[in-house]
Amino acid sequence: MRFRGQISDHFQVTGVDGLVVMLTQITGMPEEGMTIKINGRQSRILGLSNNSTDGQPVSTRSCLTGKEVPAYGAILIDWPNTGDKPVLKSWVEEAP
Repeated sequence: MRFRGQISDHFQVTGVDGLVVMLTQITGMPEEGMTIKINGRQSRILGLSNNSTDGQPVSTRSCLTGKEVPAYGAILIDWPNTGDKPVLKSWVEEAP
């Protein structure tokens, strides 16, 4: 299954090149180095988060209750700090 997720938030981290993108509704599994597309713009995954609930890059458990929720996680992507950011609710998809 190809990786895909919907952007719920994004932010820059001081001293780190790239953009952190928070995702929900994830299918498939992201991998470092994977080429992705966001609104037709190509980028690359530089890093994966490790969820505090289960230590996985993609989790389906709520951190407060442990109940099942739609798959979520965060990735660091190669995105220049030019001021333009991906639109919230856009889809991040593994490039073919």
